[in-house]
Amino acid sequence: MKIAIIGLGYVGAVTGSALCDMGHHVTLVDRDEHKVTMLNNAESPIAEPGLKELIVKGVAAGQLVATTSVKQAGLDCDLIIISVGTPTDHASGAPDLNAVRRVSEDLASAISERTTPLRVAVSSTVPPGTTETLVRPILDSNGLNAGKYFLCFIPEFLREGTAIDDFRYPTRFVVGAASTEEAAEFGALRTDIADKHHYVDTAVAEMLKTTENCWHATKVTFANEVGRVAQAYNVDAQQVMDLLLKDNKQNVSATYMRPGFAYGGSCLPKDLRSMVRLGQITGVATPMLSGIAASNREHVDSALNQMLALGKPRIGILGLAFKADTDDLRESPAVDLIELLVGKGFTVKVHDYEAHRHPMFGANLNEWNRHAHLADRMIESPIELMTDSDVVVLTQFNRRYLEVLENLPSNVEFIDLAGLTTRP
Repeated sequence: MKIAIIGLGYVGAVTGSALCDMGHHVTLVDRDEHKVTMLNNAESPIAEPGLKELIVKGVAAGQLVATTSVKQAGLDCDLIIISVGTPTDHASGAPDLNAVRRVSEDLASAISERTTPLRVAVSSTVPPGTTETLVRPILDSNGLNAGKYFLCFIPEFLREGTAIDDFRYPTRFVVGAASTEEAAEFGALRTDIADKHHYVDTAVAEMLKTTENCWHATKVTFANEVGRVAQAYNVDAQQVMDLLLKDNKQNVSATYMRPGFAYGGSCLPKDLRSMVRLGQITGVATPMLSGIAASNREHVDSALNQMLALGKPRIGILGLAFKADTDDLRESPAVDLIELLVGKGFTVKVHDYEAHRHPMFGANLNEWNRHAHLADRMIESPIELMTDSDVVVLTQFNRRYLEVLENLPSNVEFIDLAGLTTRP
């Protein structure tokens, strides 16, 4: 294909040169004339291992060129990838989308003069909704360009220093578009990994890029905070983390990586408090670890606010223990939620497949005794609970409730805090 990459930064230079190496004719576009001149002289505008060689090869073959004209690229090429910078304001975090807007305007002008549809892929990091609410209306040009282009968002996952290998050996190729048919128009970009294509909603692809970088930042911060506490106690933090990484069942896996309700139980809350306390004793700041409990509490408060907004008095809770298939109530977020609801005057009934169905001892018995009113709120049948409720709230990821929920009365509101009914 004839492809144009708008933006000659790290992502644009690597993506363009790598696509050229795959056999495409690539035009790199940038407003900076100095960058354009460097590229046309087979010089790399950035430092990246292996990039210089790809640029020399592409320019020598006449397959890699650079220009300052977005519109001309839009007229000459089959597919455009927008890869301009979207820096954020340090105070507010708001992204600067002016470059995306300018490029879209130039492309709209080119589309109006084309005789064949243009494929436009946004690859700049943008807030969810940008492609459909900013780029598409501009490309549409008040309806004059309707049907003359295809639009999607393709997140990039390149790391500086290993970008070329990341491009050549990706884990997946994600295309976000308004429809599967529109997304498929961009599949030809990566026919080399046809088995790794994922076509999703545009906003999902947009948010994925930002989410992944936040996750990477979280991992760095977590390791560093643990490292600081370990150092204060003369513990080898590298060995601790190396052993943590040996477990691919819980630690380095999909386990826990699903949006749902708050955590609870006898281990996570207790050990988190312990780690934060270890830091406090030695004067080691652990702002990330210290903030986890507050963030967890926000899930409970958010659930309460959802029910307050509905304003319906009878609440049925499916799931009382802190997780499915256990009767352990220790620090269960469902118990906390029920306490808040009762305090607000709601009538609350509860069903759980395990809790309050077995002899209890020790800490779990103490927890029941602390919340003695719960026994009077337990309902034997989940069907009966749903019939007698205005709102049914699922707090556990318990697949046994899926069949039960098929009988949910049509006049009853349903809130899935666990994400059971929305997960594949």
